[in-house]
Amino acid sequence: MNFQLVMTMSKLAKQTLIVFLLSIATLAMLFYGFTNKSTGWLVLALIAAFVLLIASLVLVLQYRKHDKLLKQLMVMTENIVDHQPAVPLFVEPGNSLKGIADQLNELQSRQQDEGKTISNSNAELITILSSLPVGVMVIDSTHDVIFANHEMGKILERNILTQVHPYTQDIRNYQLLSLVESVFENHKSQHVEVQSVTGESVTWDTSIIFNQLDKDFHILVIMYDISDIINVKQMQIDFLRNASHELKTPITAISGFTKTLLSGAMDDKKSLVEFLKIIDQQSDQLASLVQDVLTISHIQNGTNYVYKPLALHDFVNSELKSYDSMLANNHLTIHNQIPEHVEVNTDTTILTRILRNLVSNAIKYNQPNGEITISYDDNDSYWQLIVSDTGIGIAQKDISRLFERFYRADDSRTKQKVSGTGLGLSIVKEMVDAIGGTIHVKSQRGVGSTFTVEFPLVDEDSQTDSENQ
Repeated sequence: MNFQLVMTMSKLAKQTLIVFLLSIATLAMLFYGFTNKSTGWLVLALIAAFVLLIASLVLVLQYRKHDKLLKQLMVMTENIVDHQPAVPLFVEPGNSLKGIADQLNELQSRQQDEGKTISNSNAELITILSSLPVGVMVIDSTHDVIFANHEMGKILERNILTQVHPYTQDIRNYQLLSLVESVFENHKSQHVEVQSVTGESVTWDTSIIFNQLDKDFHILVIMYDISDIINVKQMQIDFLRNASHELKTPITAISGFTKTLLSGAMDDKKSLVEFLKIIDQQSDQLASLVQDVLTISHIQNGTNYVYKPLALHDFVNSELKSYDSMLANNHLTIHNQIPEHVEVNTDTTILTRILRNLVSNAIKYNQPNGEITISYDDNDSYWQLIVSDTGIGIAQKDISRLFERFYRADDSRTKQKVSGTGLGLSIVKEMVDAIGGTIHVKSQRGVGSTFTVEFPLVDEDSQTDSENQ
């Protein structure tokens, strides 16, 4: 490029020298013609002057053209250096600067292609970060937020501005603020669990990463809601603790009464019969608890469901016959309001277990002379089995935890002194979830409760697939 530029300047210098020498020659001829009063020399001098004029005009035009081209090349070079867009420069083939112009055009084109690639990569990265279920925030060395995705705004419960701003506008949690400041001071990454300070208990797995750049650094804050994981762990702990407690009660009773009998109480026939009845009841309770635990395990391990057409009204009537004695003893009335023509595709084993649990609870927690109603509804997506009672009802604070394993409601409900393992509604919830359904509860203290189970509609294709699995 420099060689071509030197060659171009040399060419202009030669042309300038020729014009200069031609000017001297013209002046010499004029001087000689006037001095000797020679008409021939004067005419020759005029011709030389005309040629000189034309040569000077050509030189001026070439110089201006060359100067304009040089300025364009300088502007294009500055734009390339500053990573700014530049208009391609087209030079005619005979111009000595064409090589320089072509090389700058090629350099500009490559720079634009690389810029587009980088821009597309940045856009893809921002799209990915914005769609992640993880909160991401980037803070520069001046303590300003230069990027934050939508999830971070949800976590911090703030509408994070897209403009650069101090991170203290967004982060109000004292623990998180302290951690960020610690990373700024110590230049060491941190990984901790941050607790929320709001009414709702939330735990975030938080990584605050110190990212060293060439002559600067950034702080990367990554937050992920692990409340569900912690709740599941706590539920597992509670389940083991509660299961141990529930198992301990009948085992202790069986062991205690057995030892009492072996110690001599068996000789008293009245005590023998009474103690054996208690042992039998506790054995049944223990067997029911083990069976319920095994049922939950079986549901969670997955199973194949067999969907068959079922006349729902007749099915419910046949199931309710086993509750005649319980209904009579508690002076309860039960109503099957399911239309006789209703037919559903369902797994009878699942439906039987769900219906029995809901009806049993409706009887256990009902009031004397109360009523139980079983009804049906449907739409384009699901059909509903609805079990309502006029029982003692459930407190609102207990409804959200009603389907937890071994959960016991408040004293007024447990004073009914009904038998059970505490897993009935939990099993119902597990079964309903397993088949893709939902269950809802509406209740009012002293008025009663309504359990609504929504079963997804199963067509013939789905039914066939399920049977073939």
